[in-house]
Amino acid sequence: MTTARAAGRLILRSEIVERACSWLRDSVPYSQTRFHQNEHGIYRADCSGFVSMAWGLPGKPEDRHGGFDTPGLAVVSSLITAPELRAGDVVVRTDGTSLTRHVVIFAAWAEEPGRYWAYEQAGGNRTRLRAVTYPYETGAQLYVPRRYLSVLESTE
Repeated sequence: MTTARAAGRLILRSEIVERACSWLRDSVPYSQTRFHQNEHGIYRADCSGFVSMAWGLPGKPEDRHGGFDTPGLAVVSSLITAPELRAGDVVVRTDGTSLTRHVVIFAAWAEEPGRYWAYEQAGGNRTRLRAVTYPYETGAQLYVPRRYLSVLESTE
């Protein structure tokens, strides 16, 4: 079984957010077959490739670029509760097909009750930061909050 330590290096929350913002800056178009390259490497331009890039995970398998798939992200993260969500955590649906699985990066709770800001790479869109109804707009009962096992809290 792969562990987070074997999968990727330790990473600060602030770095996860900085990396997520790099795709927002680049306005990356969504694709399950194409890749995006920037200062953080080459990753598949879908939701799980986006999170893999933000978390600093290597491509999988390691001999190709692209990052983990959505179920693979669950292997390197742990379940948390909604009140525990912090910037850099994710809200994810791991079951189903490549058409129904999805993951977003939590940014912050929105002022509107029951909503949060999420960095998202989704079909039909470019990378974006948008307000989402918790846990997620569609199939809500299937989405859960998770935390990358190798995330470091700031020492500041």
